[in-house]
Amino acid sequence: MKQSIPLLIIFVSVPAACAVSPITRFCSAHKSLQASRSTRLYLAHLRGGAPTLAGHNSHREKSQSEVCQAAGPTFHMSIFDAPYLEQHYGIDADDSVWMEIRKGDRLYTPMLKHISCNSKHTLNSFIPKLGSQRTSLIDDLLGDGETTNCVNMLFGVGVAEIEHKVGDTGHTLYAVHQRCGPVVGTECEPDIWQSLVVLCKGKGNRNVLVSFTDKILHEEILIKDNNVGEFFIFRWDVQCSYWSDICSKTARSLDSVVLPEETKTKIINDMSEFLTRDTYAWYTEHGIPYKRSYLFYGPPGAGKTSLLQALAGRYKRSLCVLQPTDPHFTDDKLAAAIKEAPSRSIIVLEDVDALFNQDRSSGNGKLAITFSGLLNALDGICNPAGQIFILTTNFREHLDAALMRNGRIDLHIQFTDAQPEQMERLFLQFYPQAPAALATQFRAKLVSALENAGEKSVSMAALQHFFIVNRRACAEEAAEGRGIMEEMQEREKQEEAKKEGK
Repeated sequence: MKQSIPLLIIFVSVPAACAVSPITRFCSAHKSLQASRSTRLYLAHLRGGAPTLAGHNSHREKSQSEVCQAAGPTFHMSIFDAPYLEQHYGIDADDSVWMEIRKGDRLYTPMLKHISCNSKHTLNSFIPKLGSQRTSLIDDLLGDGETTNCVNMLFGVGVAEIEHKVGDTGHTLYAVHQRCGPVVGTECEPDIWQSLVVLCKGKGNRNVLVSFTDKILHEEILIKDNNVGEFFIFRWDVQCSYWSDICSKTARSLDSVVLPEETKTKIINDMSEFLTRDTYAWYTEHGIPYKRSYLFYGPPGAGKTSLLQALAGRYKRSLCVLQPTDPHFTDDKLAAAIKEAPSRSIIVLEDVDALFNQDRSSGNGKLAITFSGLLNALDGICNPAGQIFILTTNFREHLDAALMRNGRIDLHIQFTDAQPEQMERLFLQFYPQAPAALATQFRAKLVSALENAGEKSVSMAALQHFFIVNRRACAEEAAEGRGIMEEMQEREKQEEAKKEGK
């Protein structure tokens, strides 16, 4: 006896002379909003009916156009060609379980790669994808090593069989990689409907699909774990409304970020205490959204970005960078970006002071988001639990009090130009074998040079630049500090010349 299956069905009422698939017309109308004919969409929660062909006409008794002309809407109760699979693979759709992985899902590519490597039979359809083999980074950059580029052959369209064990019991899974319909226009690029369906015989074998998915996830985790000390940077693609994985970076250690010890201890202790089970339980018990927001403020070149990267590595989190200055970045897209941020991430809004003027108007005249939209996004009740926000600014005094109130900003971290403590520590960072006396000498000469030149301070970025320029010098030569002030004064002259030119 066939079991009734509850489904949400989308069907389309079209003119009787239609010779185009209703699903195709729906996709075209939904994605490009350029349907040339009047189309009505309906949603219905229906029960019953055996799986039928969706997008494949070779096993139908009537053509698509005949069905369209005959008797109203066509119901698609399955997302694969059930008659074809039953005829060639003996799969009874009524006595099977299946799952669909859609193009764009994070499981999609890893699963295609796994199927390509583990198919029982030789495949004849592949999707080549350019990849790279891990070798020495310096060999890769200088071209001294072997070529690191490689091509990964992913499973193409068609049907593949994979063996999968759950305990001591083996199961045969069937992977159906399919495309359907014409190329249609989307907000991002031309696209075509595409999906991967994995089936297993036996209605009670849902656990087999779960186990298989867990295996794919485990393989991906192992790959990431092998890249120890790396974190990923995501950027929100405003046009297509998704987080784009733009690159992975080698995390720098917290020890490499030379900040006053009090500043570093303050942020580490706060974030470590927040990311505990006890803290989560406390927030939940008191009905407080479990999130944490930090404001990094201070002059440029003081170490804000460096600390961001070190924190991402320390707490194994991705950095999700928002650029709300894009004129297409609306309040709704900002809220969606925060809501859909990858798990275990830190959402970063840099130079937040440049977004709005003192009267809360747009800072550049082209900003699409509103001040209230920014506040609502930070406060959003739909935001994922455990989210961490870091806002950066060079001018905290320019920020609106509503943005800085408790609950929106939980902890303010100040960054300053180089303090005497940082001067010595940075010297020892570049010359770890040097005696402490040389670091003290470097600091004393630098402070004296600043006073003689009438300068109040020097940025950490300027000091690091000094050590990069003098990387061939020995510790004794670097301790003289020659060239720092000249470099700073030359840069100041250039800045003044630019201002006068304007």
